[in-house]
Amino acid sequence: MITKVGFLTGCLLFLFGPMLQGQTEAQIAEIYAKRIRTEMINGVYIPVDLADAHSELSRLADPAGLTSFRRAPEDEIERKLHFGLGRWILTNWGLEDGSRISHYLKLKGVSVPDDMVRIIIVTWHRKINKRPMMVEEEIAAAKKRMDEAKAKRDADRKVISVETRPHKE
Repeated sequence: MITKVGFLTGCLLFLFGPMLQGQTEAQIAEIYAKRIRTEMINGVYIPVDLADAHSELSRLADPAGLTSFRRAPEDEIERKLHFGLGRWILTNWGLEDGSRISHYLKLKGVSVPDDMVRIIIVTWHRKINKRPMMVEEEIAAAKKRMDEAKAKRDADRKVISVETRPHKE
C-alpha cells in the first residue's frame, strides 16, 4: 500500500529526478517545501491563489491583447491559449516543479499541471467578462478527467505473470 508520503516522494522524484540526482528524499522534500513558499522564482512573481493569478495576468497583459482575449469565445480561449499563455504559466509559475500557485491548486484537488493551466486561464477569462468563474465546477471536472483516465489505465492493465510461493511458518 502506498502512503501519502510515499506517493508525494515518488511524484517529487519524477518531477525533480534529473536535476536532483544524488539528493536524499529529505533534501527533495525540503526543496519542494521552500518552492511552495517562495514569492519569486527565477525573477518571476508567483501568485499565491487564483485571485492573485488573475490580477497578475491582468497586470502583465498588453491592453490590446487583453481586449482580444476578453472578446474571444471561451472554447477558443481553451484551444488557442493553452500552448502560448498556458506554456508561459506552466513554465514561469513553476506548476510542474512546485510553487505557491501550484500548491494552492493541489490543496484544492488539482494535481495535473495542464489542468492547473486550464483552470487559471478559463476562470480569468470568465472573471474579466464578469461571468461566474465556477471554480469549484472546473476543479470537479479536472478531478473527473483524472479519475476517468485512471479507470481507463486500470481497465487496460494486463497481468504479465502470476507467481505463488509457499507460506513459511
